[in-house]
Amino acid sequence: MNQTFTKLNTIKYIIIILIMPCATYAQGILNKTVSVSAQKQPVSEVLKNISDQGKFYFSYNSNIISGDSLVTLNVARQPVRQVLDQLFSNKYQYREKGDYLIILPAAKEKVFYISGHIFDQETNVPIDYASVYSRQLLVSTLSDDAGHFRIRIKDRSLPLNLTISKVGYGDTTIVINEESADLRINILQKAVDLDPLIVRYSEGESTWLGRFFLSAKLRAQSRNIGRFFVALPYQASLTPGLGTHGRMSSQVVNKFSLNLLGGYTAGVNGAEIAGGFNISKQDVRYAQIAGLFNVVSGDVKGAQVAGFLNHILDSLSGVQVSGFAGSVKKNVRGAQVSGFLSRSAGPLRGVQVSGALSILGDRSSGAQISGAYNHASEDFNGVQVGGGVNVVKGNLSGGQISGGINIGKREVRGFQLATINVARRLHGTQLGIVNIADSSSGLSLGLINIIKKSTSNISVYANDVTPLNVAWKMGTHKFYSILMVGSTTGGQNKVLTFGAGIGREFFPFKKVGFFTEILNQNIYTTSWDKLPFIYRFQTALTYKLNKRLMLFAGPSFNIYDSDGFQTEKGYKSFPPKGYPDFKIGNKNMTSWIGWQGGLSWRYGRL
Repeated sequence: MNQTFTKLNTIKYIIIILIMPCATYAQGILNKTVSVSAQKQPVSEVLKNISDQGKFYFSYNSNIISGDSLVTLNVARQPVRQVLDQLFSNKYQYREKGDYLIILPAAKEKVFYISGHIFDQETNVPIDYASVYSRQLLVSTLSDDAGHFRIRIKDRSLPLNLTISKVGYGDTTIVINEESADLRINILQKAVDLDPLIVRYSEGESTWLGRFFLSAKLRAQSRNIGRFFVALPYQASLTPGLGTHGRMSSQVVNKFSLNLLGGYTAGVNGAEIAGGFNISKQDVRYAQIAGLFNVVSGDVKGAQVAGFLNHILDSLSGVQVSGFAGSVKKNVRGAQVSGFLSRSAGPLRGVQVSGALSILGDRSSGAQISGAYNHASEDFNGVQVGGGVNVVKGNLSGGQISGGINIGKREVRGFQLATINVARRLHGTQLGIVNIADSSSGLSLGLINIIKKSTSNISVYANDVTPLNVAWKMGTHKFYSILMVGSTTGGQNKVLTFGAGIGREFFPFKKVGFFTEILNQNIYTTSWDKLPFIYRFQTALTYKLNKRLMLFAGPSFNIYDSDGFQTEKGYKSFPPKGYPDFKIGNKNMTSWIGWQGGLSWRYGRL
């Protein structure tokens, strides 16, 4: 009995001894558990620590793994495979051979293709330009004229959801479990009410720049996948559709986008730089720079710079700088600067600067500055500065400064400064050579002031200087300018006088009033080289004969400066004989009290 028991124990120990190595091998090196705590230690030391715990050896090529590289790793009781994947970020594959664990470069990922045909389920007609795409992998393709498609897939991606989208059809999603060829996919027509946002997102690609630089396939896919967008850290592309996101670039919002020739993205939430152009379907924040042009369907908040053109189909909040032209379809809050043309179809709240043309399409406030032409289609509250022409079609509250013409087509509350100023209803000040207004409760200062609805008149009168004078008095009763000419009718005391001045009317009574005027009159006798002049301060009592005609008469005070000129025989000398005169300190100057009297005819709308 004891012998039998002893034999059984012996056999048992032999079996255990034989099984133990097999069990150890079955466990495998990669499945052994280890713990690592390393703070900026060389890779070689971390690997030695792991091998010591697992009682095995590492074998690797130092050309692919630098043992001097410093790493930080903290893991507790994890399999060797997981520890190595974490240490090397899944860059390598591993092979066990005896007591050695060999580290090899990761095998290249294999790819395969899924192909098939897409048909209308009701009519059995092939569907062209249908988008076939994966939301997970961000890969896509389009069906051809026969409805055929072929899409490239990585082998580690299965199972995979493929979505088929086409404008006018409902989205269809299928699950792919294995490599497939010649799939038949039927999709159903669906009445689609286009989302206003989707319509807005497609506006940029519908511009002439979008149609020219984006292929028909890219624009078709953008319309098909109108509701799917994803945010990713970065994009790099050579041209639209040829980059890290392929044809799905129009559905990706990037934090950073680098486009060598040009890029087409869903939007930017950071910065975008292009050697040629950027086209964005949604919003751009915070910087967009292009060598040629930027086109944005949404808003821009930040800075947008282009060597040729910036075109925003929504609003700008920030700064837009363009070498040639800048265009914003809606609001501008900030600064819009262009070498030739700045245009905002909506209101401006800021500054618009252009080398040639600045155009506003809505009520705006701020500053509009152009080298040639400023145009505001609605009310403008601010300052327009133009080298040639300023135009406000609505009401102006502020100022217009131009080297040529200022035009306010409605009310002008502020000032106009130009060679020619035009306003419909003036409640401010016009300063120029020619000032024109339909009506005025303000002030027009110029050589010629034409106020259509005013007290402007033409006066014919005599005075102590010449027996016949004609004066054109332009403006309102509060302030008017005067151009006058006078002459003798013949005889020995010949004289020709011409000059300009200003005046004001007072009508305390219905028919009786008075005016005061200041004039500077030049006196011509025999030479244009030297022209003596008269300063004339005059007032007159006025009486209205009717709405158009008015009699006036009154005294004047005259100061004559001969400028050293001696009156020749046959011409009138000053002061006139018979008038009380007063000597002034300067020997060339004298003064006297004179008179005037005549008839005025009012013209225009009273």
